[in-house]
Amino acid sequence: MATLPADEDYAKSVLSIFHANQIRPGETLRAGQVKIEFLTRNMGRQPDYEAGLDYAIDRHWLRLDLNMIRLTDSGFAEQ
Repeated sequence: MATLPADEDYAKSVLSIFHANQIRPGETLRAGQVKIEFLTRNMGRQPDYEAGLDYAIDRHWLRLDLNMIRLTDSGFAEQ
């Protein structure tokens, strides 16, 4: 699937959730929690969340581990 210019913006919105929760590199949040915060803070719709998460994973900003999303060093630097 092709990425859209907005996908980076959605990815940075996902990263902002980690920043707001004071998550450091190597720490995790539950995937469900991140999704709920993205949607309830009106950062976008469900497909926007998925596109942003995919973008962040492709850029190695985040890593998905067993329903947990781990913030990487590069993701922390990108915040």
